[in-house]
Amino acid sequence: MSYCRWSSMNWMCDVYVYEDVGGGWTTHVAGQRRAIPPIPDLLSGSLSMALHRWSGCYWERESRTIVYPLRWRGMAYRLWTRLSTFWHNRVHMGSLHLIPLRPIGLPHDGESFNDPSPADCADRLERLRALGYKVPQRAIDALRGEVVAD
Repeated sequence: MSYCRWSSMNWMCDVYVYEDVGGGWTTHVAGQRRAIPPIPDLLSGSLSMALHRWSGCYWERESRTIVYPLRWRGMAYRLWTRLSTFWHNRVHMGSLHLIPLRPIGLPHDGESFNDPSPADCADRLERLRALGYKVPQRAIDALRGEVVAD
């Protein structure tokens, strides 16, 4: 399971963190990052989640279909889904190829680490963030949550 990927934070994340099948928690640090942030992705944003909740749709197991309680909300949500999917595939992903990658220039560029526990991994991510790497807070929170769960 990964806690964050290069694509996290709209492709501006500098670390890739996951629980390693070989044991421990592995962190890969990027050697370069995009010079500017890409165009925001409509498909994965909070607006998409809010519209999903607003539509009231749910999965009906017996008929194996998505049910929309109100027809007009279903039509609006399906239209949004088509528009945001087009935006994601053509505009957002297309913009990624146009943005140049630049060296980060910090001490741990391109390095990999393996920590024995999620707490140690969370501590490492906080140290990397303090150095200037872009690390999502939700990855640190998830690793800290693993410690509480154990």
